[in-house]
Amino acid sequence: MTKSGLLPCLVLPALLVLSPARAAQGGPTPASVAAAIRTDGAAQALGALDDADTFDTVTDGIAAADPAWLALVPAMGPGLDSDSGPAVSAALALALPQQPRLVLPLLDPATPALDPARVCAHPFMHDEVPDLKGYVRRTRAALRRVRDDGVRAVRDRCLAVLGTAKSVP
Repeated sequence: MTKSGLLPCLVLPALLVLSPARAAQGGPTPASVAAAIRTDGAAQALGALDDADTFDTVTDGIAAADPAWLALVPAMGPGLDSDSGPAVSAALALALPQQPRLVLPLLDPATPALDPARVCAHPFMHDEVPDLKGYVRRTRAALRRVRDDGVRAVRDRCLAVLGTAKSVP
């Protein structure tokens, strides 16, 4: 093999290792997902995570109220579909009682998965929250502690929806 033939063989694998999509395959991080969204767009980046069975890492980070994962939610919004949207809604609902000041500004009625009417309606499936009454009580208390004028309308909408919603069967 000539030197010119060897170079592409060495460079291509190196580029694949450094690419955001490849980083997401090894276990996504907030930085790798943000890079993939910037490079490929939200729909393609989220689709690649789903195809690699690593989207749960993203939703687990959101549900844990990790600020780095929560910061990605607005950029993810345009790429949320019928599969990823409900998962992100449920993850945000789980994060809500933990970090309401971080979650409330992310809610956006223009994006179905981020709509306060959906997120605050505890959109859980299966046994994500075994004590739903306790969840509602904790979330209501956390929301009432938020007094920031910038999120007051969203907080009030969440409080209104929270008490009347039923969980997804």
